[in-house]
Amino acid sequence: MESHQERHQREIFKLLHETALNAGIVIIEDKINRRGGVCRLDEKVMVIYDVHAPARERNRLILSGLKLVDLERIYVPPKVREMLEASREPTAGPL
Repeated sequence: MESHQERHQREIFKLLHETALNAGIVIIEDKINRRGGVCRLDEKVMVIYDVHAPARERNRLILSGLKLVDLERIYVPPKVREMLEASREPTAGPL
């Protein structure tokens, strides 16, 4: 049975994933058997993670990617905006 925390992380993932796609971020989900990461290639921000990565790790990577793009021209849900602001603070806690 899924815990409340896992369900919460999945809901956050949906918000982050949709926002990232709207921002033009390329998301690659594949069997890479490693941690994944964020990079910029030809002016595109790319987020890459293992298909089996937990939602918490996917969320962390997508949030990192969102910090690299201009979000002024797209709708950013309040929860995502809140997470971006919190992650910029030196004492940012877990997602």
